[in-house]
Amino acid sequence: MIALTEVGLLSHLLALIAYVGLFVAALTKQRRGVNLWLAGAALMTSLWAASFVASILIDSSLQPWISRLQTLKTGAWIGLLLYLLRPTWLGGEGEGRSSFWVGGTLGFVLALQIGIDAAGVGQSALMGEGDVTASLFLVIRIAVSVTGLVLSHNLYIATRGGQLSGIRLLAIGLAGLFLYDLNFYTLAFLLPPASVDLYNIRGAVNALLVLLFLFATRDAWVRGARVSRNVAFQTVAFSGVGFYLIAMSLLAYALKLVGGNWGTLLQVSFLFATIMLAAVILVSDRFRAWLRVAIARNFYRYRYDYRSEWLRFIATVSAPGDAQGLPERVVQAVASVLEARGGWLLVPDDDRLSPGATWQMADRPPEALATDSPLVDWLRQDRLLDLDMVRDGELPDAPDLPPWLATDRRYWLVLPAFNRDALAGVLLIGRSLVPRRLGWEDEELLKTLGRQVGSYVAESRGQSALDEARRFEEFNRRFAFILHDIKNLVSQLSLLARNAERHADNPEFRADMVATLKESVGKMNALLSWLSQRATGLPATDAPVPVASLLGHLVKSRVGAWPALTLHLGSNADRAMVSGDAARLEQMFAHLLQNAIDASPAGAPIRFDVAVAGAELVVTLADRGEGMSARFIRQELFQPFTSTKAGGFGIGAYEAREIARAHGGRLDVASREGEGTSFTITLPLVGNGAVGGAAGKPALLVEGEQA
Repeated sequence: MIALTEVGLLSHLLALIAYVGLFVAALTKQRRGVNLWLAGAALMTSLWAASFVASILIDSSLQPWISRLQTLKTGAWIGLLLYLLRPTWLGGEGEGRSSFWVGGTLGFVLALQIGIDAAGVGQSALMGEGDVTASLFLVIRIAVSVTGLVLSHNLYIATRGGQLSGIRLLAIGLAGLFLYDLNFYTLAFLLPPASVDLYNIRGAVNALLVLLFLFATRDAWVRGARVSRNVAFQTVAFSGVGFYLIAMSLLAYALKLVGGNWGTLLQVSFLFATIMLAAVILVSDRFRAWLRVAIARNFYRYRYDYRSEWLRFIATVSAPGDAQGLPERVVQAVASVLEARGGWLLVPDDDRLSPGATWQMADRPPEALATDSPLVDWLRQDRLLDLDMVRDGELPDAPDLPPWLATDRRYWLVLPAFNRDALAGVLLIGRSLVPRRLGWEDEELLKTLGRQVGSYVAESRGQSALDEARRFEEFNRRFAFILHDIKNLVSQLSLLARNAERHADNPEFRADMVATLKESVGKMNALLSWLSQRATGLPATDAPVPVASLLGHLVKSRVGAWPALTLHLGSNADRAMVSGDAARLEQMFAHLLQNAIDASPAGAPIRFDVAVAGAELVVTLADRGEGMSARFIRQELFQPFTSTKAGGFGIGAYEAREIARAHGGRLDVASREGEGTSFTITLPLVGNGAVGGAAGKPALLVEGEQA
């Protein structure tokens, strides 16, 4: 048996007196709740200390009871911890199951320790003379100490400073108690036999902790202690690591026993490999997501900590960044709630919902959704859609999915975003790190987030529209000064022309000068007329326009400066007519052509293709220039007064799109950086211009002066 010294007698006598006093204090303050559990733990500790004193003063044969009462003492303190943490660990729908597992596991471990103690193995284990059973006894002691230490940490984090300072002191005291035991039994296991000094002084260490335990004798100090989900996650992870290391240490010890001369090498190599494996698992996002889901399912009535989720959502959305990055942050905030790999935000764009922003899924954008599609009608009913359930046929009333969405298994959920009962956007959420099915709680949370997303999207679009209006106002203000200057110049030139007619001596020079001045005046008056028309919003002319002829004149006027410019006409395209303003349509094509020339290296081909597709005319302008990124196209290309060219106004692409829309058409763009850009203008045909069937092969090629 391990030696009991006079120092041990004094320290355990001090512990006996201290814990008897704690027992009395706990019972006399209040007789409810935590004080009864604290009194029970103090009583067991008093008996443990008394057994040590009795083994020295009365009969040394009582020494085995020190180890047995140590087991009961440890169980009593862990029971106190579980009682304090019970509101969330053992509450809710899983109360019976959680209580069974926690209580059953603790009871089994305590019973196993008492059984080993009854067999007389406990003392042998401390002396380093036991067999495998003795090693198991020490490992169980270490595991129980780790459990108590983790629960103490749990309790400390769960309490709020100031309001529950007594509970925090209790947690610190218990942590000190279990930490001392952990150190003692670990050294006994690794470096047998156990330290006689540590064994004898343990009573004094326990006695010093009584001062901290006294602060927990009032219910007011402990009322309301709770364990947050984050604390539960840390606790489970910490406990898992502790038990994992214990298990791996036992296996390494077994390798050392059976490995002979290679035992030490095998032990060290195995321990290093298992520690690295544990580190890899702990930093895995998939493992962390699985652990959070498992904790939510087994320990809590509700799956989400709504306060934490909402704070995280707001923190992500309001993170530092410009207004253009807000849609991306919105997608990130929603995807993070579901531990998803990424997502897309589709926003209204005429009669479609087009990709507007993405988070971690920019490699392959989704296609646009028509606003009159069955899927969008479903979403307007404020219903989200689990795409896996639709693909597996588990939703009989589910809407028909677009072919690309039905086959693209990167996407998991479709979530509507509302703003004042109007559909402001659609979220396509990627797959979760852990496969799961949505419950009512998920749906309620996602619908709430969807409405918040809708308000953010509407606010962002409203802010963009306001900024655009302000830029237009500034642009118009500048034009007002220009108009004023041009008007003065026209007046001066008119006077000069009249004076020249009266005073010029040379008739030919006079005629030349007059003709030139009159032409300049005419051009300036035409410019004034055009500017006035744009300023007052007068309607443009509306007449049938032969687009092929218009493009032919445009190409012929520019081919001298750019010989590689060509025009290709499909079948029936030469007689296709659209309704609109010829000048504005020419302006639209001229804007796009000039952009293509500016973006292309000298001599690179630029090509117009005109084709008839059903009741629409499709004009494609393709170049092999610098190209544009998908982000630039989404966020900057059609923003007015945003230009990458020095001295540019940045209104060419914007005005081209607005002209196309004003004529009932649309402008689409496809581009790859370093490969080129393709603009496609689709306009409705009128009169005899509407031709059935798709466009055929090119029937007319216009190149250079052949145009």
